[in-house]
Order: sequence, then structure tokens, then C-alpha cells
Amino acid sequence: MQENISLKVLRARYSLTQEEMAQKLNMSRQAYAKIENGLSDGTVRFWSKMQKTFNLTGEEMWHLINGKEEPAKV
Repeated sequence: MQENISLKVLRARYSLTQEEMAQKLNMSRQAYAKIENGLSDGTVRFWSKMQKTFNLTGEEMWHLINGKEEPAKV
């Protein structure tokens, strides 16, 4: 697994700590940190909560899940 840079970027955009991000997603900081650091892929439930909590588009979700910092320019 690869470190998920996009989650760090999103978290920084909202000026959240890992603890605060985990609270928003109703999970432990440790579980969130594993996903952000690439030690876990995250469940469908996790990614669904991410999309709803941060009002993300499908394209933004694809980039988050695949560890891309910026959406591809079309």
C-alpha cells in the first residue's frame, strides 16, 4: 500500500488534525491514521463518509482513493 497524500492535503485544507478528522468520520484516530498513512485501504463506508462529510464529487473521490493530490486536467 502507498501513503495517501490526498487525505493529508484534504485534512490540511480544512486545518484538521488526525484526531479531528477521525471525529468528523466517527472513527478512532488510529484507524484514520492507518488509512492516511497507507497501512489500510479504508472501507466503502469510510469513503462514503468522506464524500458526504466533505461534499466531494466522484472525480475528487477517485483522486482521494488513488492517492492523487490534484484532479487531472481535462
